[in-house]
Amino acid sequence: MGKKINLSHNLMGCRLDNWLRLKKSNPITAENKAQARLITAVSSVLAVPAFLEWLVFYVPIKRTKIKKDPVYIVGYWRSGTTFLQNLLTRDPQFGWFDPVRTVTFSNCIFMKGILAKAQKKLLQGARPMDNLEYTLDLPMEEVFAQATISTQAISHMLVFPDGGKGVKYIETAFIDEQDEKRQQEWRKVYDYILKKVTYLYGGKQLLLKSPENTCRIGALKKCYPGAKFINIYRNPYTVVMSTINMFTKEMGLFCLNEPASHQVIEDVTIDLFERIYKKAFRELDAMPPEDYIDIKYEDFCKDPEGYVKQIYDHLGIDGFEEAKPYFDAY
Repeated sequence: MGKKINLSHNLMGCRLDNWLRLKKSNPITAENKAQARLITAVSSVLAVPAFLEWLVFYVPIKRTKIKKDPVYIVGYWRSGTTFLQNLLTRDPQFGWFDPVRTVTFSNCIFMKGILAKAQKKLLQGARPMDNLEYTLDLPMEEVFAQATISTQAISHMLVFPDGGKGVKYIETAFIDEQDEKRQQEWRKVYDYILKKVTYLYGGKQLLLKSPENTCRIGALKKCYPGAKFINIYRNPYTVVMSTINMFTKEMGLFCLNEPASHQVIEDVTIDLFERIYKKAFRELDAMPPEDYIDIKYEDFCKDPEGYVKQIYDHLGIDGFEEAKPYFDAY
């Protein structure tokens, strides 16, 4: 018996050529064939408008200048990164990846209206790992946009866990440890998705959050020397246990082949936590202190406004007083 089809699968808006590459390099089990066929069908329908969108907008997007390098929220999964990004993106001076520009990245201009209506229906309800609601006016992680056009995305490990072999996708997050060819491919794709969203926001500075960015702070700083980093951290025991739960639930929703065992998920989560933070601490310590700030989640929850002001002051971000009414409304 096949698994229930997930209409809000995170690869439903995958560009056709990328989907075919992923499908070719990963097995799909019998119970997931229907889901895979649906993704193929939707990607095929979206292929022509995606190509036309690329044809019309590729040159202006490539010519787009990122005048203000991004502000990055970094931290392990379940560390409070989503709450912080949801709050900070209420400031209208920032651009960010909304659901349409993320899940259906390649079709987010010509088909924006149609896709927004579809996603509004599909995104109803809370996220599987917490009680936060999905809405079209809240940000998503840019890794999911990257995953729709590239095989280099850590989120693919939840779609193609392959009984534990899918951990190979973790290495795509540690991009500066890859060979030069892979690094160039990553830079090309990543810079393009940032330029496209910058173009759509009329040149606004981007405020971004994807936990795997914590794996590549140094690489991001090389690409965007003016980038600022907000490192939010939380009780590690709470974080690890919550991340294990999140990975387990998301794998159940999105996997297209054999899920990893609970033991593998536990081991990967704990090992990755240690590996990420050893690297992140080295790279944060190597940059000017005015370019990053550490925020403890438990303290932030007690005084969000005070800590937001501290973030703006420390990182040299203007406009706190102007943005305060938007923060208060949230």
